[in-house]
Amino acid sequence: MQNKIGVRVSEIIELDVFSGCHVISGHEGLNRAVTKVNVMEVPDIMPWLQEGEFLITTAYSIKDNIAKLGEMIPVMHEIGVGGIAIKMKRYIEELPDSVIELSNALGFPIISVPLDVSFGDMITSILTSIVNNQTDLLIKIDRFNNHLKEIMLRGGDLKEIAEMIHTTVEAPVAITEELFNEYVICSDDSMKDALVPLVEAIQLKQKGKLRRVYKNQGIEELVDDLGGQEIKRLMIPIYSDDVIYGHVIIWNIDKKIAEKTLFMIEAAASLIALHATKKLSIYENENKHKIDFIEELLSDQENQRSRAAEKLNYFGFNKSKSYGVLIAKIKESTYDARMTPNNAQIIKQQSAKLVSIVEKMHRFYRGDLIYGNKSDRAIFLLGLDPYLTPAQVKLEMAKFTTELLNYAKLDGFEGKLFVGMGRSYNEVAMLYKSRQEAERSIQKLEMGTQTQSQLHFDDLGIYRILSNEVVQPELVQFFNEVLGDIVKYDREKDAELLNTLKMYYKCGCNLKKVSEEMYTHYNTVIYRMQRIKEIGKIDLSDQNVSLNVHIAVKILDVINLDTIK
Repeated sequence: MQNKIGVRVSEIIELDVFSGCHVISGHEGLNRAVTKVNVMEVPDIMPWLQEGEFLITTAYSIKDNIAKLGEMIPVMHEIGVGGIAIKMKRYIEELPDSVIELSNALGFPIISVPLDVSFGDMITSILTSIVNNQTDLLIKIDRFNNHLKEIMLRGGDLKEIAEMIHTTVEAPVAITEELFNEYVICSDDSMKDALVPLVEAIQLKQKGKLRRVYKNQGIEELVDDLGGQEIKRLMIPIYSDDVIYGHVIIWNIDKKIAEKTLFMIEAAASLIALHATKKLSIYENENKHKIDFIEELLSDQENQRSRAAEKLNYFGFNKSKSYGVLIAKIKESTYDARMTPNNAQIIKQQSAKLVSIVEKMHRFYRGDLIYGNKSDRAIFLLGLDPYLTPAQVKLEMAKFTTELLNYAKLDGFEGKLFVGMGRSYNEVAMLYKSRQEAERSIQKLEMGTQTQSQLHFDDLGIYRILSNEVVQPELVQFFNEVLGDIVKYDREKDAELLNTLKMYYKCGCNLKKVSEEMYTHYNTVIYRMQRIKEIGKIDLSDQNVSLNVHIAVKILDVINLDTIK
C-alpha cells in the first residue's frame, strides 16, 4: 500500500526545482512510485535501499567506474527504487551507452540535474509533494469513510454501499459477502446481464479458498472478457481481524480509475466489513435463542423438555410431524487447524464456514426444519411425514445429509464435516433419544475406523449396544476379563499382541492376510497368535470363546485403554 501514497517520477520532474532537468533514459518508467528520497554518495548503498526511494547523486563514489551503474540498476529495479537523478558534468561527463540501453530496457528513469540545483532544495520539494499528496488522500479517505458511516448508521444495505462506490469510480461495481452467499451489482443495465454469471462464478471460486490466517494481499488484478472486450477486474478484499468476508469488485473500463481512488476504497475495507459482522452478530443473537430451545427440547431432563414445550409454536415446531435429529460436526483434526500454530483464527473461520453452509441449506430446503449452530457443530431437527416407514425416514435423512455435504463441498469444506443421524420420533418427549443416537453415530465416525463422513444410528451394528453409556462399566469389566492379560503383557513387552488380534478379526481370521496387512513375517504372526492363546488362555477354535474375544476387540473402539489395569 505504501507505494500508493507517494508521487510519480513524472510528477517529480514537473516540480519547479527540476525545471532545468531532463530525462536521459528510462522514459517508460516515469510512472514509478516515489515515497521517500535518499542520497547516494557511497558505492555500497545497495543493502540500505528500499522500495519507493528516489536517489539523488553526484556519482562521485563511482566516477572512476561509471559502468558500475550497469550492475546497480537491475538491483535497484528489483527492489523497486523509483529512479535516480545525477548531477552531470560534476564528476562524470556522460553515461555509457550500455547503461542507457539497460535503463531503457528496464524502464528505470535516469534524470540529469543541473550543477546549480542543491540537494536540499530537491529533497525538500519532493518530500513536500509527497506529504501534500498524502494529506490530500487522507482527506478523501476521511470523507469517504464518513459517507460510508452515514449509510451504515441509518441502516443502509449492501446495495447503497455499492451505489456509493459506483458513483465514486464511475465504473461497474459488485460487492460479495461470502458468509451469507450474497452479492449486489451496480452498473448500467446493458452490462448487468453479463456481470451476474461472472460474479456468481467468482463467488464460487472464492468459496474454495479457506485461508489458515488471512493476510491482506492488496488489490488483485485480473482480466475478464465482457462483450468481446478485455476489461481489467480489480478485486479489493473486505476483511477484518484476519477474516475475509468478501470483495469489492470493480471493472476498470477505459482504465480511468485513479490509483488514489482505489487506495481510498481499499482503506475503507475494514469499515465495509462491519456490514457483514453486523449481520453475523444478528444471526448469532437469533441463533442463541434457537440453540437454547433445541438444547432444552433434546435434553434428557424432563423439566427442561417441559420448558421447551411451551415454545414449540414460537420456533415453528409442527406437532403433526415426526422429527429426527441430525448433527453436523467439524472434524477436530482438520488439516487447516493442525497446520496453523495459533489456530484460534482458523477455528473462527471454520465456524463461519459452517454458518454459511447451514444458512444455504436452510434457504433451499423445502421441508420442515429447525436448526441452530453451536461452536463446532450444527443441530438439525427434520420434520418428516409420521406415516413413513423407518426405511423411508432413513432415506429422507440421507438425502438431506448428502445435500448438506454438497454445500460444504461448494464452500471448500469438503471432507471437514462428520454428520450423524438419529431415528425419527412422533412424540416430543422422545426426541432426546434421537439426539443421543446422532451423537453416538458421530462418535463412531470419529473413531477413524471408516472413511465415510455420514452415518445413521441404524447402521452402527453392534456399536448401537456398545456405545450406550449405561453399559460402559460392564464393558470395561468384560474387556478386562477377556483380554486384560494380553494388554498387561503388551505393556511390559511391547509385543503387539493386541494389534495382531485386532487385525486377525479385521482380516476374517486369515493369518496370511494379517501378515500382509501388518508387513510382518508370516511365522511372526503365527508365533504371536500362539502367545495370545497361551497368555490369555484363549481357545479360538471354540466359537463361544472366539465370539467373546471378537466382542472385546470391538469394545476397544468405545473405551479408553488407559482404564484397563
